[in-house]
Amino acid sequence: MNETILRGHYRSRGFQQAEADRAVDDVRALETWLAERDLSLARASVDEIRSYIRLLIADGRNTLPCLLALARYFYLIDRKDVYLFFTSLLGGLGVIESIRDRVSETAGKEAADGIFESLERPPLGSEPADFPEFTSRLMARLEARLPESTVRQALAGNNHGIPESAFDEEKQHYAAAACLDEYLADRHRRKVEELRGHAETKTVWYEQIITPEVVDYVASNQEILSAVRKDDTLFITKIPYDPAKYLAETDPVRKRYYACHCPFVREAILSGKPVLSPSWCYCSAGYAKFPFEVVLGRKLQVKLLACALAGDPVCRFAVSLKDDPPS
Repeated sequence: MNETILRGHYRSRGFQQAEADRAVDDVRALETWLAERDLSLARASVDEIRSYIRLLIADGRNTLPCLLALARYFYLIDRKDVYLFFTSLLGGLGVIESIRDRVSETAGKEAADGIFESLERPPLGSEPADFPEFTSRLMARLEARLPESTVRQALAGNNHGIPESAFDEEKQHYAAAACLDEYLADRHRRKVEELRGHAETKTVWYEQIITPEVVDYVASNQEILSAVRKDDTLFITKIPYDPAKYLAETDPVRKRYYACHCPFVREAILSGKPVLSPSWCYCSAGYAKFPFEVVLGRKLQVKLLACALAGDPVCRFAVSLKDDPPS
């Protein structure tokens, strides 16, 4: 174990000494478990890490600080495969809590309590395959007890809890632009260059491996990582979750699977079970519109146009710049 690199990371991010100590202990515990099997942190496969996570869950040691420490360590030692596995486990953090809060705001606390009461979730560290059944039960309750418009409104929020300050630089770019269209074109150009940098350095961009083909794909469509304005509507197409595999795939089902970002439903695309309401994807729509709400300084309405869960090859949204939702 490279303790120095892990401690340096925690120190540079402003963590307390006790937090760094705990992270080191968590990684060392994994190292010990692997050593007992003649393995190492550098050589362990995703399947072997998967077995260890299951052990943590069974023993009640699947704490968030522990899982984050392991994810960070594998990122630091450039084990992209294991790091991306951890992102699939942790990508939905806080989402359900946020949706419950939004249901409470839009429909009342009593309605929220009734929907979420006794709705058991897979434990922290569970894999995406464990979530579609839970999501199906949640959507069944939401759609049975609330009007469709309320369900969509509750889902279409900033459910990943991204701070508005994350878009301070974007607000500056918008303020410097002559008009919205100029800003959108410039935003897309900057995002393409960002991706190009990751392709050249072979570094992970969020959860994605970026190849030159991915850069070209994004560069060909301003709706990806930016938007295109037509009259009073912004059109946004989501970059695939695994864009390199998406572009190489010819099977339409697997292509949809590689398009979908959502850990709560994406495994159902492959299995076909359970059948899930596409309205769930208003959560993704909320994620897509939030940066533009911050940049423009006002709440916006969004409409789902296409999603992988409904059988479409891409996820696409329309964000209204008017008071009324786009039609």
